[in-house]
Amino acid sequence: MSFDLEFNWVNGCPHSTGLIRAESAHFKVFEQSIEPTGSGEHAYLRICKKATNTHWVAEKIAEVAGVDVKDVGFGGRKDRYSVSEQAFTCYLPGRSDPDWTRLDGPDVRVLQVARTQKKLRKGDLLGNAFEIYLTQVSERLDERLHAVIQGSVPNYFGEQRFGRHCRNLSTAQELVKRPHGRFHARDMILSAMRAYLFNRFLSNHVENHRDIPPDLSAVGPLYGRSRDPQGGEAELPDELQEWVATLRQLRLKAGSRKLWLQPLEFDWHRDDNNYNLRFALPAGSYATSVLRELLRYKDERRGG
Repeated sequence: MSFDLEFNWVNGCPHSTGLIRAESAHFKVFEQSIEPTGSGEHAYLRICKKATNTHWVAEKIAEVAGVDVKDVGFGGRKDRYSVSEQAFTCYLPGRSDPDWTRLDGPDVRVLQVARTQKKLRKGDLLGNAFEIYLTQVSERLDERLHAVIQGSVPNYFGEQRFGRHCRNLSTAQELVKRPHGRFHARDMILSAMRAYLFNRFLSNHVENHRDIPPDLSAVGPLYGRSRDPQGGEAELPDELQEWVATLRQLRLKAGSRKLWLQPLEFDWHRDDNNYNLRFALPAGSYATSVLRELLRYKDERRGG
């Protein structure tokens, strides 16, 4: 089975091309974190990381504190190929803080230390702000930029969910054949399956509602166990209907996700054939879902 990631664009396929992440500093993420309470059993760290992944930072925090990595919390994973600021917590009941400056190095810098009452868990953030520098842009983006600022874009899951060369989706095929087999990063594979199914649903929705203004409250299915039927199943090819059946067999709870995304606080300026973009998105949304509406980009760090 081949996997098509050319999901429909709201304003048609862009003509312009360009590069993102020519350097890690060209893709900056600023987590809009939940603020610390000021006291409690959890250390609260705001950290800037460069060209490394969130889980690696969590492991380093656990190492410095002498705790298990499960005692370290964060609200969401930030892209490895970026310069990102985000909050972490570390459970230290009855203990004072270790010397957190031991974390400081070329890839990690501690920006803030405080105390808070609860562990940060997945989804415990307000959103993310982005500063993204596009380079070698082949055509002016002004018209498409104005369209994004004044409207909305499809709330697709980003291609990073699917792994390099769709590796997570290829593994999903094997999981469907052996749903109770042992797989490395099983939860990530199941998440990729649901994300791909949602993107297929949304792509069909975009194609079939081109002449209708987007309903910003509309949601689409995250397939799983549900009392009521979920939309779009009948339009899926047989192989993907087997994916839905597998998700239900494995007792994943059904959910929903907004179909449309409105970038906030959008600002931009052009420097010859380069563009600097600033905008904010709610938690769970992807900056690349905004970028794909502007240009057909090549991601220099991901090799595609």
